[in-house]
Amino acid sequence: MNSLTYKLPELTPLEKALPVSKYYTDYPLHKPNPLYSQLLDAGAMNPGDALPLDRWFDLLRPEGYDKVEYGYCMMPEGTGYIANYSVLSDRVTPEMRMWYVRWMNIHSRNLPEGCGNIRYKLWNQVDHLDHGLVDGDFKKGIYTLETLDMGGGEKPIRSVRHNFDVRDYGFPEEKYAELEKAHIGITSCWESFECPGSHLVLSITRPCPLGGVETCSREWIGYKAENGKIIRDLETPDFMLCEQYLRNVQIHNTVEQQHLATFLPELYAEYHDLPKDAD
Repeated sequence: MNSLTYKLPELTPLEKALPVSKYYTDYPLHKPNPLYSQLLDAGAMNPGDALPLDRWFDLLRPEGYDKVEYGYCMMPEGTGYIANYSVLSDRVTPEMRMWYVRWMNIHSRNLPEGCGNIRYKLWNQVDHLDHGLVDGDFKKGIYTLETLDMGGGEKPIRSVRHNFDVRDYGFPEEKYAELEKAHIGITSCWESFECPGSHLVLSITRPCPLGGVETCSREWIGYKAENGKIIRDLETPDFMLCEQYLRNVQIHNTVEQQHLATFLPELYAEYHDLPKDAD
């Protein structure tokens, strides 16, 4: 380890025996790159530059950017906001990404009990612990067990991701079709937790003008989506509604997006044609 990378938690002997474990041990987890670090060190962004929820669909466009694409802040009404921007090089294709987000929901054949999901751990060795389908059913949501402080010692928290279709919330069908035709991806979901609290997430993934693929994402902490409406979750706890928590989430998201390009091409080349539960 050096000042540019994180110290990785040790795998158990049974986890180390899995062939896939080399993608955990042999790929250092790097801290945010110098430009991200400079922005993080500058502190919270101006709330006036945040994308307001009443214009949240402004994010879903084939090109163009907001004034602030990377930053976090508390909003005047007491909710949190995070804008994240990342670029994946041409080393990582859309096919690789789609394969990985499906593959990591399946436990390896000989994964030891009580150790979480090593396939998910590959993405962020410091914070990721477990990941899978709720009761084995995608429609019931995707569960995650993780920390968000990059080894700071916080207690892991379980969350469930609930995907939804933006067209059910007012996004025009014709604009959706245009983005789909251009192979531009939309991620829309909200997260619930084992404790009270909700996060609303919206992102778009599209070709970057300078090469590769860029993702522009937004999180509104303290909101959820239900039955075609965005709802303020007044039970969202104070520990989620402070600048330190928002900064931690920003760093966590930044690190895992950076790290994906380091291991995924080799992982995909070795595993994508193997049985889904291959070790």
